[in-house]
Amino acid sequence: MNNQLLIIIFWILALSCKAPVSSLYKDDLTLVSAEKTEWFGGRSGVKGALYTVALKLKNTKDRIAVKSFKAEGNTVSFTQSLSGNIITVKGNFQNPDEINNLEYSPAGSTAVKSEKALITNPKENRIEYTLNDSKKIYKINIPKFTLVQPEGELIPRRP
Repeated sequence: MNNQLLIIIFWILALSCKAPVSSLYKDDLTLVSAEKTEWFGGRSGVKGALYTVALKLKNTKDRIAVKSFKAEGNTVSFTQSLSGNIITVKGNFQNPDEINNLEYSPAGSTAVKSEKALITNPKENRIEYTLNDSKKIYKINIPKFTLVQPEGELIPRRP
């Protein structure tokens, strides 16, 4: 009876464990940092965010090509750079409905600002990449972005 109880407990524990990690996730990259800097333009209503993600490459001989970058639910245009074993991915996102301001409105239209709420999903942050020219796409999830203040002065002061 004691052996049967141990066998049952063993199988309950063995079957209740989580499934192995999906093959879409590979541990060739480690997330070092994820930062977000909010910016605004010279015109009223023009604003957006600059995203900077640092990834550490485990094997410097591997060639990583970032295929897509999604930040807060938005697909972001990005650049990728490599320095040693650190890959830096920088992306810029401009709020789309801020482009339509008063200067570009047709003649005779009313000066009512239409503020559409930008829908963001803070949980949908990921980078998709390929390894060594393979066709298989891997993903690395970014838990959240740290809000960072811009460095230096955005507008130079006159002496």
